Amino acid sequence: MTNPGDSDEWWKQYGGEGVSSESGGHASVPPPPPSPYNSNPQNPAQPMTPPGQPYPSYPQPAPAPPPYGQPVGYGQPAPGYQPYGYPQVRSNNGLAVGALIASIIGLFTCGLSSIVGIILGVVSLNQIKQRNQDGRGLALAGIWIGVAVIVLWIVYWAFVAIVAAHSGSTS
Repeated sequence: MTNPGDSDEWWKQYGGEGVSSESGGHASVPPPPPSPYNSNPQNPAQPMTPPGQPYPSYPQPAPAPPPYGQPVGYGQPAPGYQPYGYPQVRSNNGLAVGALIASIIGLFTCGLSSIVGIILGVVSLNQIKQRNQDGRGLALAGIWIGVAVIVLWIVYWAFVAIVAAHSGSTS
């Protein structure tokens, strides 16, 4: 058997389906199964179940275990870098915050820390302009509150001096 076509029993190579040695080598072809697709859309065919064994049912996979915590920094950009498409976050100037706090504390220190608040406010306004930072409103508030506190303390001490002068001269 040197060539596959030379043998009379070539059909055995293919499992012998449709051909028998008694039929003289002529194949008995089984009729084709009916098409599951209907060529007539007005008359839909019922869905056909395939002959033979049903498909094996596979067991459902076990649910995945709950994930552990995400690694530190997962999904966060590296420090100092902004992800593409996001505007850079502007931060408040620290001196502007300090100016506001020092000016408010000036109410309790006879206006001395308000002088510090005014100086910090002016310096922070220059830094905000140069560094493109936020906090301009804080710096301006620190300056104006500092000035107001100093004016209030001057008015207070002037009022105390006037009252003292009148009470001393009438007695």
